Amino acid sequence: MIKTNDANGGIDAFLGQNTSFNGTLVFDGVVRIDGNFEGNIKTNDTLVIAESGSVNAEVEAGTIKIYGKFDGVISAKHKVELYKPAIVSGIIRSATIKMEEGAIFNGKSEMTPLKNIEEHKTK
Repeated sequence: MIKTNDANGGIDAFLGQNTSFNGTLVFDGVVRIDGNFEGNIKTNDTLVIAESGSVNAEVEAGTIKIYGKFDGVISAKHKVELYKPAIVSGIIRSATIKMEEGAIFNGKSEMTPLKNIEEHKTK
């Protein structure tokens, strides 16, 4: 069950289960990925990777919720949430990381205040 905390509980955009996209995604609001994505993602808002979703990317976001597969680098201004059956590999930089029992994370985490995340992007 995908959990959203925004006022209307809705998704603003959606990449379907049988869809693949390679490139750069920039958005406002909540975007859910059920398909395959490779590239770069940038938002101040929320990215949701569904159970069927597979993302290989460098991501800058406000909040990231992962239920599916992710490989790459995450820089989250607010928080990263990993839910069972997520499988995540790579680097997570965030002030808050929440991991549900049954989610898998292989990589490096940096519990970093927002100010320090912004500094990493300029290096």
